[in-house]
Amino acid sequence: MSNPNVRMRIGGITDMSTVDWYGNVSLVLFFAGCNIRCQYCHNSTLISIDSGTEVDMGYLENRIKTGLDPVPQLDAVVFTGGEPLLQPEAVIEAAKIAKKYGLKVMLDTNGIIFNAAEKVLRTGLIDRVALDVKAPLNDEEYCVVTGVQGMEVKISDAIRKTLMLCNELGIEVEARTTVAPGLSDRHDFIERIANEIKNHIAVYYLQQFDNQGEVLSIALKNEEPPKKEHMTSLARTAIEAGVENVYIKTRFDGLERIK
Repeated sequence: MSNPNVRMRIGGITDMSTVDWYGNVSLVLFFAGCNIRCQYCHNSTLISIDSGTEVDMGYLENRIKTGLDPVPQLDAVVFTGGEPLLQPEAVIEAAKIAKKYGLKVMLDTNGIIFNAAEKVLRTGLIDRVALDVKAPLNDEEYCVVTGVQGMEVKISDAIRKTLMLCNELGIEVEARTTVAPGLSDRHDFIERIANEIKNHIAVYYLQQFDNQGEVLSIALKNEEPPKKEHMTSLARTAIEAGVENVYIKTRFDGLERIK
């Protein structure tokens, strides 16, 4: 049973989405607070741990009920942010509510807070993990993209451990990398990520940087998104490195599998 005394700080809810977990109709819950500061972040208003609004679990349950009545329309719940694993107890309790109504649960995480990831994933409540792989798995490049220096944990080791734990527990993983100009749009950059994650994921999404919304970096907000042709070329680089299922996601054309 869920604990009604656990509260969570959220930035909002999307009651129905078909693009956050492809093939499912999902309620998307945005957890407030993040432990990194990606230059291309378009949810930058959620970075502060004090952002958003504190709510109880009844708030989520009522929104789920709305999506299931009178005709069930939801298949799943997606926890995103921000970084949900800053609030692991809330993620667990929210997942219990989703399971109460027969819904699948996907956790969107940067994978850096391994202790929290382990606590949540070992509950058996998470069906799929969307792992945001920001850079090749070395701390120097990760710090450039995420804007975080001197973290107490080794970022790359934590992400590898999170990925391996998902494999150990049989939790399906989709990896995502945002392709941003001058930051994460080089072929060697994507190739090195691909070499790290191949054989450990079900699918790899290359997401086109979008300069709309509350982009954290003012300089990057003034940059144009990478061309679709370049996105396609980067996807083929990942395929050549050994990743089997690679898709690009662009603003105007949506999701497209690259072969």
